[in-house]
Amino acid sequence: KRSRRPRGESVGQSIGIGRSEMKAQNEVVQVISRRRGTPPPIMRPTTGRKLIAFGWYGGKFSHLEWLLPLLPECHHYCEPFSGSAAVLLNRPPSPIETYNDLDGEVVNFFRVLRTQKNRLTEAIGLTPFSREEFALACAIDPRLSPLERARRFYVRARQVRTGLAQTASIGRWANCKNTSRAGMSGVISRWFGGIEALPEIADRLLRVQIENRPAIDVIRLYDSPKTLFYCDPPYVHGTRGDSSAYGHEMSDDEHQNLAKALNVAQGMVAISNYQCDLMDEIYPSPKWHKVIGLKRTIHSTKGTRIEVLWTNYNPHTVSATQSFLEFM
Repeated sequence: KRSRRPRGESVGQSIGIGRSEMKAQNEVVQVISRRRGTPPPIMRPTTGRKLIAFGWYGGKFSHLEWLLPLLPECHHYCEPFSGSAAVLLNRPPSPIETYNDLDGEVVNFFRVLRTQKNRLTEAIGLTPFSREEFALACAIDPRLSPLERARRFYVRARQVRTGLAQTASIGRWANCKNTSRAGMSGVISRWFGGIEALPEIADRLLRVQIENRPAIDVIRLYDSPKTLFYCDPPYVHGTRGDSSAYGHEMSDDEHQNLAKALNVAQGMVAISNYQCDLMDEIYPSPKWHKVIGLKRTIHSTKGTRIEVLWTNYNPHTVSATQSFLEFM
């Protein structure tokens, strides 16, 4: 005799799948069902706030206001040095989008967040804001499951005193003595705020293909007249005080090799870095246009640096509201 489900209970619930898991499955199904002939829906932040997964050395979250309008609409948007994906997450979606980074830990985090949103968010939400938990997370172990690696990465990124994922190390755990916010410690309030944003970030990533390859390989693979590359490589060593801030640094020779690939690219290219002679030499005028961004004080040297965007298109005539075909 077949058992009957209680009134109002779905098939998924009757076999032990919770409402949150079913919702996540439905979201994936909805995206997949649109793959033939109908563009995916435009998913913008539902809260109206900018999305940030975690802080990242060299990340462009604080530059979004002036940077985003300079990146035109395109058929394929590709970030060869995506890091925290601050630009991608806050940019209107393109039909094809590619995230790439050479750092396997950050790539694993975004992959797991994309495919196991509920499990990862729950695991992070149950993690205490603890010095011991942070120390455990700083011990990177590639033998761990992808889910546990992702959880530990997020602990390193969000419980570090500097607020920058790459700087996490034992002794740099964030803590508060007198600062409070929303009736709790300031660092814990910020921790909870980050967790609350994870489901929205995961939804944005549903439409993104994720790579973990050398940037030049990705550029050559995805180059086409319909591609826009936004490149945010490590800052040139001569422009900063810390020459080991990134997990994967780039020498001047490697910057020159990158420039060789970008100078012959078929697609549109925008590249960020600090103003310096090397960048002007390898991205020369008139082929490359320069937009001067914000000045920044480098705490290690007490000097100022100027953020610049080099583009192989005129950013003043191709706005973010124009299509790539108008540029062509």
